[in-house]
Amino acid sequence: MPQTSATEQRGFIIRDARPPDSEAINHLCVKAYAEFRPVIGESNWKRLRETLARASSLSYEGELIVAEDASGVLGIVLYIPPRQDQSGSPKSAWLQTLAVSPLHRGKGIGRSLTCECIERARRDGADNIGLTTAEMMTVARPMYERLGFTKESDLGQRFGVPHARYSLRLSQ
Repeated sequence: MPQTSATEQRGFIIRDARPPDSEAINHLCVKAYAEFRPVIGESNWKRLRETLARASSLSYEGELIVAEDASGVLGIVLYIPPRQDQSGSPKSAWLQTLAVSPLHRGKGIGRSLTCECIERARRDGADNIGLTTAEMMTVARPMYERLGFTKESDLGQRFGVPHARYSLRLSQ
């Protein structure tokens, strides 16, 4: 069940995305990932940009969360709650598509959005929370590691760059 109240953090709030946020979310994601265009090349950038330009549709896959201040949406992340199954396997929550406006980096927005996902995973009884990230994510990867995420496995190339799966074991 999505969180209904907004929480204030360092001059911005964390809240669930709403339909009127769609255009801002899509625009922010394209801007946030544009710095990787030279790294991944034009053909990969075209594919990635098309995906990012539809980021607001991720709300159908989980809980799309935004950070905002009076100027608008500053960052987004998708939280995917653990799925119930009958196998008895550990229940994993996921976070994906963390993006922070290039104009608002260094203010703890990415960390706050990640911590919000961790708290939601605990709320939902997840055994762990996972994510995938790319080698080129030289700010995000160390942040995830500082929060306790550890690399589980290499996943090969995606959009022309190496990706890996990370997870954080949650204490119950």
